[in-house]
Amino acid sequence: MFYRLTENYALRAWKYAPHGVYFRYAENPIRVDADTFELLLKCDGAHELEESEELRRLAEQGVVAPCEKGCAPDDWSRYRKYDHRFVPKMNLMITGKCNYNCLHCFNAADNADVMKEWDWDELMDLFDQAAECGMHAITLTGGEPMLYPRFLDAVREIYKRGMVLGKLTTNGYFLTREILEEFRRLNCSPLIKISFDGVGHHDRMRGFRGAEKRTLDAFRLCIAEGFDTMAQTQVFRGNLDSLGETLDLLDSMGVRTTRLIRTTAVPRWIKNGADETLSVPEYFEKTLDLVDRYMRGDHKMDVIVWQFLHAYPAEKRFHMENVNSPDGKVTPTRPVCVGNRTMMNVTCEGDAVPCLQMAGYAAEFGYECDNLHERRLRDVIEGGKWHDAVCANHHTLRKNSRECGKCAWFGTCGGGCRALAMLGSVEKDGVIDYFAADPFACLFFKGGWYDKVRERLKDFDC
Repeated sequence: MFYRLTENYALRAWKYAPHGVYFRYAENPIRVDADTFELLLKCDGAHELEESEELRRLAEQGVVAPCEKGCAPDDWSRYRKYDHRFVPKMNLMITGKCNYNCLHCFNAADNADVMKEWDWDELMDLFDQAAECGMHAITLTGGEPMLYPRFLDAVREIYKRGMVLGKLTTNGYFLTREILEEFRRLNCSPLIKISFDGVGHHDRMRGFRGAEKRTLDAFRLCIAEGFDTMAQTQVFRGNLDSLGETLDLLDSMGVRTTRLIRTTAVPRWIKNGADETLSVPEYFEKTLDLVDRYMRGDHKMDVIVWQFLHAYPAEKRFHMENVNSPDGKVTPTRPVCVGNRTMMNVTCEGDAVPCLQMAGYAAEFGYECDNLHERRLRDVIEGGKWHDAVCANHHTLRKNSRECGKCAWFGTCGGGCRALAMLGSVEKDGVIDYFAADPFACLFFKGGWYDKVRERLKDFDC
């Protein structure tokens, strides 16, 4: 019999990642073994194949289908091999413009407005380059991405190139039923991440009267229209008392996940609310209390506490965000951040940075980046400042960090978050250091929080 790959699957290969299968609506490729990949290569309408258990399994899963001889896969599905490293995603700050004036914005180096955005022709060229490099998922963020003059056109252009809008990070102000209907027409189903800083506090944090109502209405609209949503909520001294109410509300509305984020002392927040910044021990203590109460209630919504905990209340289990390897085994070749290794983060100025959370202070303190207005995307993937940062591994970190190199917890920890490490190095020494120790991770393990969390949440699976 003859088989062909179905229209929702595509075969891809990169340097060091030779066996990737994209599902059209998922951000990351599925990695399969060499034998399965070889079989899929022959599902091209040209090779006559004997029936097998593996072939039947792939057909039942909808990956392949019987066909007439000569019925080849479509252009998107056909096998493509790239001679560079594997980077399947891009997180793109399409514009720095925003209709809010948020007190804590990490994209702003100071209180000046960030007004730059991608020129249309340069944006189309960037999308072309992304598709040519085998990228599949684009996240659009800002600023407020929906302020981009041709926002919907940009989404359409992503899909014209066989890529998908994986996530949309927005304040929700401009979301309408018409936009969501256009998403549906494009078979576009991003996770919609909406900022919400808590009941009674959102207006003040966003610098806009009525922001809280607009945001909650945006959640309700997205959920009613069948889109998955995620809330991103700042945690600071002023909103601690309302966080339980906030989680209950979002859970009752049907929000899939809420991510709680300690409002970090980036330059803008230092000027606007530094006295409300929680110390790291306070952040751990208060959010652990919150998660413990939340897990014991009748809740379905997952809660991520940034750089601390991930709670799954419906399953009555949790995991600790700072635990890289539960068995404490050091894997020297593991990237210092797997997320940054597989997703290029690009600012509205064209800088390719390891993480967008670095964007607001990296330039201010002299951390240089590759710029995609000056270098081609493929060249940046293959070598340069971005490449060296995201390809740094545990061996490199231990070699370059005095604290991590001698720490007994390193195998379990893996060195923590590079964005927090860089910020911590500025706060401590006034010099930015990509290989500094992450103060969050250091306190978590050396301050006994690893054991405190296990004891406090001992009624739940870990």
